[in-house]
Amino acid sequence: MSRPVALSPDSPEFKGISALNIIYEAGLDNESRPILVLAACNLPNPDTINYDLILAFILARLDEFVENDYVLIFFSSPALYRPPWMWLLKAYRSLDRKYKKNLKALYVLHLNRTYRIIFDLANKITSPKFARKLHYLSTLQELFGTVKFSSKFVPKQVIDFDTNLPPMPPSKWGSSQQLPVTKVDPTQKSLPSLAFGVTLDNLARLEDSEQQAAYIPKLVKQLIEHLKAHGLEKEGLFRKSPASDELHKVKESLNRGEAVDLTQHDINVSASLLKVFFKELPDALISPQLCSDIGKLSDPEKSSDDDIQRVKDILQKTLNARPKEYGLLRYLFEFLGTVVQHVEKNRMTSHNLAVVFTPNLIRDSGNSTSGSGTPATQQEAMANAALYMKQMNEGMGLVQLLITHHARVFG
Repeated sequence: MSRPVALSPDSPEFKGISALNIIYEAGLDNESRPILVLAACNLPNPDTINYDLILAFILARLDEFVENDYVLIFFSSPALYRPPWMWLLKAYRSLDRKYKKNLKALYVLHLNRTYRIIFDLANKITSPKFARKLHYLSTLQELFGTVKFSSKFVPKQVIDFDTNLPPMPPSKWGSSQQLPVTKVDPTQKSLPSLAFGVTLDNLARLEDSEQQAAYIPKLVKQLIEHLKAHGLEKEGLFRKSPASDELHKVKESLNRGEAVDLTQHDINVSASLLKVFFKELPDALISPQLCSDIGKLSDPEKSSDDDIQRVKDILQKTLNARPKEYGLLRYLFEFLGTVVQHVEKNRMTSHNLAVVFTPNLIRDSGNSTSGSGTPATQQEAMANAALYMKQMNEGMGLVQLLITHHARVFG
């Protein structure tokens, strides 16, 4: 059984299948890892299209993410068309180590019993390690309680299917991992964060730095100085995630204002926390509107003087009344430029850094929650996914230009 070759993004087949929205990006999880959604409800009639082309398309989309840690959500129901068994076997075998290595979690929602038994059997025989990454979920409520995931990326058919499910206890059969349940004491009030999810103005107030025009949060300085001292030659810096327990423990300590010795932790903890800090800022440093105002950019590695000047002018005009945001952007991109200078060791080009930082920096202000933005129609759900992809594509060029030409843009 030969392995399908990933489709070229320039092929007409790729463009045609892309419009079906079978697999799409859906933001970041709470550890700043990209989320991909695979929606069975969008699979077409197998009588009208060769499913091997669909598999080749899925592999091509996964190729864009497999060098970084990522999360996959599979909406298995409802599905008007079900792939044949032989195709499923071919698809499973195609997902070799290249795709499984950096997949940190696979959440499968609404999988029927027959398919689940096959999933479990295949994993027990061929990939018991991968089986530990597989989590079966029965409802959207379980998904939203497990992954920080906006409902605006959920297909309308899946929402309707979930709404009409009869009440059921969590399934007890199969080999899926039991997801951790956090017990909350209702009498205990959570303390306000002193580090993450706080506006720059409030952080400056907490740190008695309100009058500083060039204010940089102490946490950002601490993380970047540590990364400069110990992480610049780390291969795959910002691509790899640390152990979740360690990341959460350090983050909570910082949120409580406790002193943390970063040298006692995996360097990937500091790299992940830096991304999470920007992701959780209540107001994004770069808005999608700013990207639209700048417009399409040429190859960031070969940007024209006009492109660089246009970015500089619009950035200064937009952030003229927000000196803290402007100063923080300059500080970050100066550091990312330093990371690129060690590319022979860390393998992090300006493009690779743009891939991991764009979703954290460019978004609509305010973090979406699972309870907001639920699509009223399937067309709206598809439009949400298409808009997100457009924003990321536009933002990637801008972020890469800012890394490559930070001295000229911020000089």
